Amino acid sequence: MNIYPDFSEHNYQILSELGRNREGGRISYLAECLDTHQQVVVKQFRFAQEASWQGFKTYEREIQILQQIDHPRIPSYINSFETPDGFCMVQEYKDAPSLATKQSFTPQEIKQIILSVLEILVDLQQRIPPIIHRDIKPENILVDRDNQAYLIDFGLARVHSQDLAMSSVIAGTPGFMPPEELFNRPLTKASDLYSVGATAIALITNIPTSNLSDLIDDSYQFQFSHLLTGINPDFVDWLKKTVAPNIKDRFADAEAALAELEPIDVTGVAVKARKKNHRGIPKARGRLIAGVVISITVLSIVGTLQKLKPAANTSTPEQPVNLSNQSLSEEEQWFRQIKSRCNAVEVVTAMRNTTYPQTAKGVGYAASCYALAGRLDLADRLIQELPENLRVYAAAVVFNIGHPVADAGDDKSAGPIMDLVIRYWSNNYMALYHAGMSAYVLDDYPKAQTHLEEFLRVYQRQDGWTNRAKIALSRMEQGIPADASFSIHH
Repeated sequence: MNIYPDFSEHNYQILSELGRNREGGRISYLAECLDTHQQVVVKQFRFAQEASWQGFKTYEREIQILQQIDHPRIPSYINSFETPDGFCMVQEYKDAPSLATKQSFTPQEIKQIILSVLEILVDLQQRIPPIIHRDIKPENILVDRDNQAYLIDFGLARVHSQDLAMSSVIAGTPGFMPPEELFNRPLTKASDLYSVGATAIALITNIPTSNLSDLIDDSYQFQFSHLLTGINPDFVDWLKKTVAPNIKDRFADAEAALAELEPIDVTGVAVKARKKNHRGIPKARGRLIAGVVISITVLSIVGTLQKLKPAANTSTPEQPVNLSNQSLSEEEQWFRQIKSRCNAVEVVTAMRNTTYPQTAKGVGYAASCYALAGRLDLADRLIQELPENLRVYAAAVVFNIGHPVADAGDDKSAGPIMDLVIRYWSNNYMALYHAGMSAYVLDDYPKAQTHLEEFLRVYQRQDGWTNRAKIALSRMEQGIPADASFSIHH
């Protein structure tokens, strides 16, 4: 009995399932053309099974972009057809596994694969306007027996110049998304390079895609050197430059990155003058992926903050982090000293008798102290005193301090803290999630529904977080309260 859909009227026979996309209703099949016996990939989109219009737009965008591309290492678009419950796109099949499959590569092979990916990006970036892929990761790179790479899945790509400015929805994969994507800032040709560098780091450290964020520390830097032996420091420097948090510190484009990488002997001796090595770098702590994405985003933001001058017209800082600063900042030291008194009994007196650092980051820590003590009114007042364009930075600090409260399941305390964060950082998807779940537990269904629906709109992924949000929304529609049978926090 054939368990696959019948596309014979469209001249295709399904041979096997290749995989399901992270959004519901999207399945890829290996198929054969009945006339030519050519093997192809049929990507099916079905409007049933929790499919979304966002997923439909993703397919539509992919078709539009693939129709413009004629590159030997990008599987070509063949055709598309409608089905009773959706439609299908047919694409060239490449007999090559993805980098996400369990494979082992030598350092030289990894270099060859990365060069191959960069060659594809050079072509895409030289087009007018350029094409930005936005979702480069091991799963979207196929590699043949000669270590030639093929780039797939252009569903999140952007081709028009105006699209490169900003997107209303965060796209990409945690650990592989550049900071500018996470914080909805303008994208450039260097944005895809971050994802290429992250992919190379995953390969050379043999870290699974789902765990890559464990290598990102609290100042938003990849820490992977301690996992490498016998690797040319020049190659390590090249990797660090591709994943620099500040887009201005990366290579300008794929052509520049390619030219720099080509002469490097990955396992050889460094040729260029070496900079001082960082010493004593702690191993990054493991975290839940979704939590890590927000936490590291927060710290990339707060690391940019500059001293406030009362009469100055302060603009939004552009430098995301201080790469050389491995010690506690003045603001962090202040918060460490006062944290034990950030409780309902002592907080007002403690804050009256101390002076917090007069920076946006300092305001964030002071507001966090009030927030932990339940004095959200005073926390809000502090943030309100900042220039409008710096309030998000203070909110980012509050989120970073309040996030463990939410993870611990203290819904009564976490909900108001996350509400405060959302007031100034409206697209912080984990704040939306925790605020919504806390409101659900506290039986505030209207607020819970508002936050969780916005979380689903912003997050745009299919994983455990979205599943729990959808379950909570469904239960609220049925009037079912949160109880022990429904696990909200993990």
